[in-house]
Amino acid sequence: MNNNQCKVILLGESSVGKTSLIKRYLKDEFSDVIISTVSECYLEKQIDINGTIINLQIWDTAGEERYRTLIRNYYNGTNAAIFVYDITKKTTFDELKNYWYKEIKENCPDISMYFNN
Repeated sequence: MNNNQCKVILLGESSVGKTSLIKRYLKDEFSDVIISTVSECYLEKQIDINGTIINLQIWDTAGEERYRTLIRNYYNGTNAAIFVYDITKKTTFDELKNYWYKEIKENCPDISMYFNN
């Protein structure tokens, strides 16, 4: 079996659920307690896709504006970005369009993106 790596970064405003999504995926846990991520958090998970082991490197980033310049340090080598927003707060979706999308396009030009309108 081949051992490949895939770096995935979650991006979006503060308190939209990035950490909750990761905890649910990795540990099948959910907590109502909201604790803001400071800067970033790195987690790993191995998955098997058709006999190939993929080592997912999952980067949970802080959404607060004061950490945005620090997050740029983690873009290098990113294979995929997951944009997360809160469906009850339109401003969090607007920031995906107005800030986070542009950030990825500028700093990770080789990432393929798909949008479903």
